[in-house]
Amino acid sequence: MFLPLLLVIALVWVLKNAVEDVMHASKGQNSPRREFWDKRWTAREKRTGKPRPKATGFWSRGPLRRYLFDSWADAWSNANTKRADRVDDERAAYEAARAEQVAARDAALAAAAEQRTQLHRSTPGPAPVAGPAEAQPAPAGTATAVKDPASIPTPTPEELAAMFARPSVPNPASPTGPAAPTSKEESPMAVSNTPEVSGHASAKNYADAMAKAATAAVTSLEQTIASMTAGKVGGPALGHLAKAQESATAMAAELRAAHSVLAKHDAVGEAYQANKDAGDKDWMTKE
Repeated sequence: MFLPLLLVIALVWVLKNAVEDVMHASKGQNSPRREFWDKRWTAREKRTGKPRPKATGFWSRGPLRRYLFDSWADAWSNANTKRADRVDDERAAYEAARAEQVAARDAALAAAAEQRTQLHRSTPGPAPVAGPAEAQPAPAGTATAVKDPASIPTPTPEELAAMFARPSVPNPASPTGPAAPTSKEESPMAVSNTPEVSGHASAKNYADAMAKAATAAVTSLEQTIASMTAGKVGGPALGHLAKAQESATAMAAELRAAHSVLAKHDAVGEAYQANKDAGDKDWMTKE
């Protein structure tokens, strides 16, 4: 606190004397301060008989002036030392913070990689489809309980393609009535692999089979999207699969609606079977 006060006093003193000297010099006169010091040095010469000392340099003009200038130089030297120390501290703090940031980033990347590995290990694979020897019919009067929806076996893409390409439809009905079974093992609603739709029964069964295939496609797409999401697959692929799932959902709904409408036509077939000697639609409805 003492040094700044001395600096302020010295600065005020220098400015005051400088202004005073300039004002009197502009008038061609000596300032009162210079006249005072001249008279004082003249009286000292008469009293002591010694001549007035002449300064050999700017720094030798009195102890106070040397003290002030030395204090000024020391203050700037200390300020420069503090500046260098502050720069060193800031550089060390930056290096420590940077090292901590790099370590935190590496730890986060390692944790993310470990999490992806754990998710990949814990993601269940596609459930195997039971073969003919493994598929056992459920006992009468009991329902099969499904514990985990993800464990529901869904058709493979190849099986889904086959289901859409050749859905199972019943044998075409005879114009005079249902075909008689050829053996005891043959079911009255025997199913063939022909994709042709030749009557009401085959059209209804076709709509039902296509609806089931579309529903299976929805489930398969849902499980595929979940597995790809767990595997950190990018958004564009998931977006296309989600749109395909929406389309399959809409397709399944429309096919179920078509099957429902066709089911309402069963009464017409039953009426024709009960009245085989009736006329055709044009005959029965034109009047």
